[in-house]
Amino acid sequence: MFPNFNVRLSGLSPTKYYQVFIEARPTDHNKFSFNYQTKSWIVSGPAETESNKRIYYHPETLLQGSGWMRKPISFKTPKFTTGQQEGNMIEIKKGQKYVLVLHLVEQHDDLNLPNKCLEFVFDETEFVTVSCHQNQIVAATKMNRNGRITPVSH
Repeated sequence: MFPNFNVRLSGLSPTKYYQVFIEARPTDHNKFSFNYQTKSWIVSGPAETESNKRIYYHPETLLQGSGWMRKPISFKTPKFTTGQQEGNMIEIKKGQKYVLVLHLVEQHDDLNLPNKCLEFVFDETEFVTVSCHQNQIVAATKMNRNGRITPVSH
C-alpha cells in the first residue's frame, strides 16, 4: 500500500489479546471519474455493489496488548485488488471513494462473552481507486518505467 499506514496504540491491557485489522470502507454510494479540465473528481454514477472482502488482518494479529504497544504498527504490505480476492487482500471497486478504518478487537477468554471491538476512522486516508485506463498520467508513467507494459488503444 502506498503510502504506508502506521499507527501507535496505547492504553491497552498488557496481558489481554487483541486482533488488529484495517478495512477499506466506502465513503458514499457514488462512482467517480477524474475531470482533466477542472482537475477534480466528479460523480459519474452509482457505485458498484460492494464486496464484503474489504479487510486486511495485520500479519502479527493476535498479540497481547504489550506487544501492540511496544512499537508502531505498520500496514505496509496490504494488497488491493479490483479482481478476484486471493488470501489476505482488500477487494475494492474502480472509481469509488474509500477511507481506512482501523479495527481493534479485544479477545475474551470466555467464549460466551462478545468481543469488544473499537473502530478508528482516519479521514486523512481517503482515496479514490483508479486504473491506468482512467488515469492517463499513471498509464504513461507505468509504460515508461515498465518495459513489459504496452500501450492499449481505445
